[in-house]
Amino acid sequence: MSLSAEAQIRNLVSRYAQATLTRDSAAWAATWSKNGIWELMGNAAEGREAVLAYWETLMANIPFAFQLAGEGSIEIDETGQRGIGRFPTLEFTKMGEGAGTLLLGTYEDVYVVEEGEWRFGERRMRIRYMGPPDMSGAPLPG
Repeated sequence: MSLSAEAQIRNLVSRYAQATLTRDSAAWAATWSKNGIWELMGNAAEGREAVLAYWETLMANIPFAFQLAGEGSIEIDETGQRGIGRFPTLEFTKMGEGAGTLLLGTYEDVYVVEEGEWRFGERRMRIRYMGPPDMSGAPLPG
C-alpha cells in the first residue's frame, strides 16, 4: 500500500522529531536532502553533512530534548516532487546543567523527493517563544 505524498511528509516530520528525542544522528540526517538547508536561531547550514554537524554541535550541549510537531499544513506542487509546509512545534530541552527551556515556534519547510523519498530541502524555524517552561519570558514578535 502506497502512502499519499501528504502522509509521507507527515511521516518525515515525525521521524525528524523522533530522531531528535532518541538522539539518532543517522536517522535525523536521513530526513535531509543532500543539499538541504537548515536555519535555526539566526544560523544556517547547507548540505546534509553541514546540517548534521550543526545539529550534533547543538545536541552536545542539550542532554535532553523532546519535540512535538503539531498539525501542519502541506501543499504539493503540480509535479508531485516538491512541496511546502508549516508545522507548529513545541520543544522542551534541558540545556547543559541549567534549567529547562520551552521553545514554541513554526517550522517553515520545503520538501523534495530525492532517491524516491520525501526529504527536507529547507527547514526554517520561526521562534515565537523561547524561555522558561512556565512561560514567564516574553514572546518574540511574529
